[in-house]
Amino acid sequence: MDLKHLGDALDHWKGSLIELLGEKNLGVVRNLQLVPMLTDQKPWTQQNLETYAKLLRRETNNIFRKDEPFSHSKNAPDSYLRNLGENDLFFDRDTGIAPDQNATIKHVKPSEVAWILGEAPTRMRMIYQHKWQRNKMTDTPKRVLLIEGLREFHGFAYNADAVAMVLIPCDQVRVAKASQRIRDWLGPIASGRIIQ
Repeated sequence: MDLKHLGDALDHWKGSLIELLGEKNLGVVRNLQLVPMLTDQKPWTQQNLETYAKLLRRETNNIFRKDEPFSHSKNAPDSYLRNLGENDLFFDRDTGIAPDQNATIKHVKPSEVAWILGEAPTRMRMIYQHKWQRNKMTDTPKRVLLIEGLREFHGFAYNADAVAMVLIPCDQVRVAKASQRIRDWLGPIASGRIIQ
């Protein structure tokens, strides 16, 4: 997450989706912690973090962060991805998931996603995906994750054309609940927006 994008229209979209799936509705997502994966070299202020939390319809104490910016590690997942507890998580990457060999600081690597999945298998993971290309289904996060060695993918993506939200629940029941909640919200256009 880059500070220059804080407060853009996409933060509002992320927040509405988080709220839709949150505890006040069906409780598909529980105790969601935000992992902004900051890429700015200078730290965010407390006011920046408060604004971010408000936009995403969470409290500031729901932000999991380190004081240093996110970076990839060649040997093991970055400290950002360690000791995240058992709560459901939203990973807010600048660009989303990219194949390991193509990943920049703006991406989450599939190997990192696989590591996160193994760390606490009972939680839901939500990953923001920027620059989604609707007509290039071969480049879906699901395909990228499977190619990169993730053994299983029980999730789906909500395709909003330019962006998407990839949801990776721990089990088929939560997959079905999350998918149905979004389908109910979108009504007749859902079939063109939910990618499994």
